[in-house]
Amino acid sequence: MDHSMTRRQFVRAAGAGTAMAVVSEGMAIGQQDKPKATPATAPSNAGELRFRQIHLDFHTSPLIHDVAVDFKPEEFVAVLKSAKVDSINVFAKDHHGMSYHPTKVGRMHPHLKFDLLGAMLEAGRAANIRTPVYMSLMWDMKCAEEHADWRALDAQGKPIGAGPLSAGWLLICPNTPYGDYLEAQAEEIARNYGAEGFWFDILFYPGDGCFCPDCMAEREKLGLDSTKAEDRLTQYHGVLQRTMERLRAAVHRHRKSALIYFNGRLRIGAGFRKDLEYFTHLEIESLPGGQWGYGYFASMARYTRNLGLDYLGMTGRFHRTWGDFGTLRNSAALDYECFRMLAHAGKCCIGDQLHPRGRMVSAVYERIGKTYASVRDKEPWCVGAKSVTEIGLISDASFLSSGGLLDTDLGATRMLAELQYQFDILDRDSDLSGYRLIILPDTQMVDETFHRKLQAHLKKGGSLLLSHRSGLGPDGKTFVLEEAGITYVGPSANQGNKGDYFIASGDLGRDIPQMVHFTYAAGSVVDTHDGVSTLGQEWKPYFDRNYLHFSSHGQTAYEAPLDQPVVAGRGDVLYIAFPVFESYARNGYAPHKLLVRNCIEQLMPNPILRVQAPSTAEVTVTEQPGRKIIHLLHYPAERRGVDLDVVEDVIPLFNISLSLKASRRPRQVYLAPGLETLSWSFDSGYVQFTVPEVYGHAMVVVED
Repeated sequence: MDHSMTRRQFVRAAGAGTAMAVVSEGMAIGQQDKPKATPATAPSNAGELRFRQIHLDFHTSPLIHDVAVDFKPEEFVAVLKSAKVDSINVFAKDHHGMSYHPTKVGRMHPHLKFDLLGAMLEAGRAANIRTPVYMSLMWDMKCAEEHADWRALDAQGKPIGAGPLSAGWLLICPNTPYGDYLEAQAEEIARNYGAEGFWFDILFYPGDGCFCPDCMAEREKLGLDSTKAEDRLTQYHGVLQRTMERLRAAVHRHRKSALIYFNGRLRIGAGFRKDLEYFTHLEIESLPGGQWGYGYFASMARYTRNLGLDYLGMTGRFHRTWGDFGTLRNSAALDYECFRMLAHAGKCCIGDQLHPRGRMVSAVYERIGKTYASVRDKEPWCVGAKSVTEIGLISDASFLSSGGLLDTDLGATRMLAELQYQFDILDRDSDLSGYRLIILPDTQMVDETFHRKLQAHLKKGGSLLLSHRSGLGPDGKTFVLEEAGITYVGPSANQGNKGDYFIASGDLGRDIPQMVHFTYAAGSVVDTHDGVSTLGQEWKPYFDRNYLHFSSHGQTAYEAPLDQPVVAGRGDVLYIAFPVFESYARNGYAPHKLLVRNCIEQLMPNPILRVQAPSTAEVTVTEQPGRKIIHLLHYPAERRGVDLDVVEDVIPLFNISLSLKASRRPRQVYLAPGLETLSWSFDSGYVQFTVPEVYGHAMVVVED
């Protein structure tokens, strides 16, 4: 698609262009005379990670011949340079168990005739392209085939992974002698190649843990009970931490300064902090065309960026996911995914897979180069940037899971992002002191320690928004947050109806159609104490729905109001009586989002940023010394496959008004990287300005 033509057509259709530009407050001049801003110097330290990375997969079956016969170091580097790449992960060992270098420990690919790893490392160093080394850990098909006693087993004693008639990987347990094998491989690479970094992949057990003889015996030795999930969790976390320690030590014996990352360990939850000592940085693998979708990065970035380490996001050049040969990601999608990483104060990585014959696909790197040229131009406003937020969202994953995101997390993230609030995702160990509002979505049980943290937050002038069962103690029966002023009665009687009804009025009902609305999820029944305001009212259906009594196709119609609140509040605490965030994840019903917005406006009336833009616009704020940067992204995704959201076209936005809270008048406001100045005004503690056009991604810089 000719994006320049599309852009002109949109400008004509909107009846607006970008001919006007303005400089200082109240002054406008013509486009031909537009001055350039004079930005303050950006921080010079780019941190551990570079901004424009490639993750070059090379999982190549030993059945494939002529491996890397077309590889030419000079061509390899030329392609990377043309695409503005400054770092690339290259392969030492893949999931098949094949090594791509001469090895006395592992097995060099039988159809590779030279040291491919060494050639890539030498070429990269000569061109000042960083070259961390990839090594697969718990997937190694060669070892799985030859050492059945090393395989990880499920509770039925079956190997974990692909069945005997399925194409796929088998999981190997590092608690067996396989752990010695991995350590020896890592040390051999570190000793022989002086690698700048190690990217260790596939370090995880499934939720139930491993039941191989070594793990069963270790639990017995430790006095743990293999029938108890919590004991299995304790043991397998110990195995994984021990594996990270061994591999880190093997690397550090030869390369103290090497970057180290363990893929498969990143997760939301206080327990993850125990693993952080083994990482030099963090990476969020999240190919939107694969299992992750677009929601995963949006949540994980808001958590990962606060863990004290540099981080990057990783998308892929494929239409769908890894190994999707013969496909190419849409240009707009690649832009969106990389610019979104910058907007969340991260660096960029794009996944690719080298063809077995070893030649890069020129069309792929032409497309990557267009995206990375723009990333390069924007880097001065991203180096060392930190996100600016005021809402802390406590993740359910920290209570209910050691890993993946739940619908509640995704729903809350989507809702707050669509409302264009500036927020982080937290766990119970996170520092709450920098947040004005803490949100506990849907099912957050509160123990004594966390209760004290929340009380301290409220005493310092913070506010709190709860929903459904959040605020209950560990027994799940009593609200321990007395500040909420409510008593838990029990679950809604409308379980078969799969939801309750409510009506919102007054300030709570702003912009919500004045009618009875369905919750799409059964909530909680509460009583309110004296001094607690009831801000909305629940309604009951004629009866709960089941096989004996039902009416019409869906939920039973509402009959009459109840003496029960849908929202109750006292002071700086508001409570919503149904799982509004989980329901939004599954249904996307706009009145639920408006209900939450109206609650937040009562608790936090003067946000960092006010935005007049459609909900499809993503808006974040970052800061560097002396300036704040507002990122505006508009790349609406459309469901074009049964399970696939696609970004293909850039849909421009025009004349977007923003107001940024500031303690004093700014020195200047301008667009980056083009340095076009914008008109602005300063009133009542806000810098106010209008962005004439957002074509995919705009960066507005407000300098002190």
